[in-house]
Amino acid sequence: MRIVRLSTNHRSAFEVFLSKLDGQTTYDYTHFGYRIENPAKTADMVLSDMATGSTVGYVILDKKRILGFGHLDFFARREKRHVVKLGIVLHQNCQNRGLGSKLLSFMIADATKMGIEKIWLATYADNQRALELYLGKGFVVEGLFRKEEKVRRRYRDIISMALFLRKTDRA
Repeated sequence: MRIVRLSTNHRSAFEVFLSKLDGQTTYDYTHFGYRIENPAKTADMVLSDMATGSTVGYVILDKKRILGFGHLDFFARREKRHVVKLGIVLHQNCQNRGLGSKLLSFMIADATKMGIEKIWLATYADNQRALELYLGKGFVVEGLFRKEEKVRRRYRDIISMALFLRKTDRA
């Protein structure tokens, strides 16, 4: 198993990965990253964003099969070039095996090499596995957005989190 940057060579495997995510996994992921309603369109959109330089994608590979996907999204505004937005999704059969932790560590190391100062993310307050993963890697809670989304007639709170990669006089 290895973690690499996503490339066009992974296009078909990436689409297969997206198509095999179950409802709960996409329910916890799609609202903060790419919508996975149409795996082919989502794969094309991610690769297109990578081609423009607005996103860096990562995959966990087991031979040619993708087990997980992560992305760092860059902000267009000059004032936010030091910050990236992070998203991660693992196939439901690969969760709770330490793969998310390995993928996140790889992404943090890559962001550090790129000179990024802050990694920001948002996750659902009821997604306990995600919260434990991010807190375990040193992310801090920046805020809580109550009843931020209404999904399937149910409100969900969102937690904003950040990891500061470089110490400054403010963080």
